[in-house]
Amino acid sequence: MNICFSFLKMMMFVFNGVIFLGGLALLGIGIWVKVDGDSFEKILGVAAPQMMLLLHVGYLCITVGSILFIMGFLGCWGAVKESRCLLLVVSDLQKDLAVDRMWVL
Repeated sequence: MNICFSFLKMMMFVFNGVIFLGGLALLGIGIWVKVDGDSFEKILGVAAPQMMLLLHVGYLCITVGSILFIMGFLGCWGAVKESRCLLLVVSDLQKDLAVDRMWVL
């Protein structure tokens, strides 16, 4: 039984770590777009012209990246500390965001 709980703890840490890193990447891209859009435009103009729309959604990238960053951090911390309170907060936030997302669609 202990192996099962250790595996679940590790998987929660890994999945929340992926969310954390994705939020960090999105936050970094959003800040980069807003601070130095010209260099971002040079790179994306050559690689993928259709990605130029990212220049107009920099604040959205910052907002979504920040939310994912915080949720991933709290989830990782809750998994490592085995804090029921933190894990319930993260679960509730994810549930609330999923329900709000469904209303948008």
